[in-house]
Amino acid sequence: MAAQIPLETGHTCMNHFLLLDLRGAAFLTDMQLADIAEKVCSAALADDLLVIDDSEQADVRLRIFGGDRREADFCGNGMIYTAAKIGAELQRDDITIESAAGIKRATRQDSQWQVEVGPAIKLEEDLRVIQTSFLENNHVYGLLRAGEPHLVLYRPNVFPGFHINRKDFEVFCRPLRDITAIDGGISITVVFQVEFRSVLIRTFERGVRRQTYSCGTGSVSATAAVFNTPQNGTAFHVCAPGGMHDVLYDNDRWYINATPQRIASGYLEDGIMHFPFDGLFSYQ
Repeated sequence: MAAQIPLETGHTCMNHFLLLDLRGAAFLTDMQLADIAEKVCSAALADDLLVIDDSEQADVRLRIFGGDRREADFCGNGMIYTAAKIGAELQRDDITIESAAGIKRATRQDSQWQVEVGPAIKLEEDLRVIQTSFLENNHVYGLLRAGEPHLVLYRPNVFPGFHINRKDFEVFCRPLRDITAIDGGISITVVFQVEFRSVLIRTFERGVRRQTYSCGTGSVSATAAVFNTPQNGTAFHVCAPGGMHDVLYDNDRWYINATPQRIASGYLEDGIMHFPFDGLFSYQ
């Protein structure tokens, strides 16, 4: 009889995940993980596959796979979701997570979890590759890597406002995914409104290949692109269709806060997911 691998589904600000727990004896190849990610993300059952495993350097290791079968460098909302799960298990308010972007610290802040994203790096050379006509006809805040690469734009003229059809948004953003030479493409974050220390955004994620209701690295990228380098300790609010992130800048590093929620738990056996619904559960 094949081993049952624990899994669960949940979200952070409506950015939905399927989490697979490989801690212990469970093992799946990268090809198997990519297959699972492609199936669940293409069917819109989740935006990303989160895979947690044992770590010799941190409390847990997190890997992220998208519908494009690629392993992502980072996922802000996925880190928050994982931090809440591991924090609840260990009964601790301060944990560390090993990721492709390095060891990240996560701390509980009241009902939220705060995760270190790191610096927001401007990709000036990659930005120069973009056609001049596009740059001249659009208000481009910048191309940044805050965990993941994001092209940050102000609302294009083709969009009458924030409440546009999702399909129209994706039709505009999809060709831009491969507008640079960056391996795996780039995500597109559009800023619709800027107020005092707050922005309203929508994001097309490169690995998901569609709009997501919320994107942690998109929230940080938009904040960094719009407000540049603020004073240490400055906090911002970023609103997206799925909810709001609190974003903090301190000592050249960015942090993101949100409250995740688990929807259901189950297990994977012989390649089949078993998901009995057991009610909503908040990691608080």
